Amino acid sequence: MASIKIDINELKKLNEVILENNLHKVPVKSEHEMLRIKDKNISLIVYKSGKIVYNDNEDSKGIIDSILKKDTKYDYLLGSDETGKGEWFGPLVVVATALKPDEVVELRKMGVQDSKLFKKNNVIKLAKEIIKLDFTRYSRPLVPETYNRLYNDLSGEGKNLNDLMAWAHSLVVKEILRKIEFNKAKLVIDKFDFQKTEYRLQNVDKSNLEIIQKTGGESEIPVATASIIAKYLFELEVDKMNEEYDIDLRKSKPEDIDPKLLPLVAKLHFKNVNKLL
Repeated sequence: MASIKIDINELKKLNEVILENNLHKVPVKSEHEMLRIKDKNISLIVYKSGKIVYNDNEDSKGIIDSILKKDTKYDYLLGSDETGKGEWFGPLVVVATALKPDEVVELRKMGVQDSKLFKKNNVIKLAKEIIKLDFTRYSRPLVPETYNRLYNDLSGEGKNLNDLMAWAHSLVVKEILRKIEFNKAKLVIDKFDFQKTEYRLQNVDKSNLEIIQKTGGESEIPVATASIIAKYLFELEVDKMNEEYDIDLRKSKPEDIDPKLLPLVAKLHFKNVNKLL
């Protein structure tokens, strides 16, 4: 079985397809279901949340393909997101993606959505499938040693973590913009500090680029894709540190780590880390 989240307009289109093809409805089996379709090879369950679960065959996939909309207003839909900000150990990983409308649809069909809805193992599994695809992206893991140096430099200028985040997001966005050509594109950034992010992007050519800073940006597929990749890369970097230093950061507290190693594996501005230095 496969699943996908649809919006209200796609749900209306689905109802039209059901009527046009006279697809057979069967009784729902829970209060969370909106409708069920069981007609020959086609099996669909539509939930009130907007999620559709369907059997993974050509007939059912054909129905799904017929209702999904493409945002053809833009040549590319871009998104950026980060992970690791709230973890005392490991890197800060920032990722930007640039997706063509067809690629957005394909990622939706793969199950891409807000990564907070997935357990960690499912995020990693999905990320491994995503990175096999040939779409434009750019990632920047800031390992603790680099992160701490940048944070200290910014602190010396009276700046804070949001300044570092804004710098990192602008870095991956600018890099990805160099990789693509477009007549019109839209960039969505998961919002954290509007003014600082806007300042870092002030030199970006916006004549054909719409930039949106959005709270809950992972509702947009380019941002959700960036988030899933970022979380996967974070886990890979932590695995490298664990192997290199023979520790288990995921199960350790800062006081369990050799103080000499802390600058190499931890973000030093965290209070529980800083007090040990």
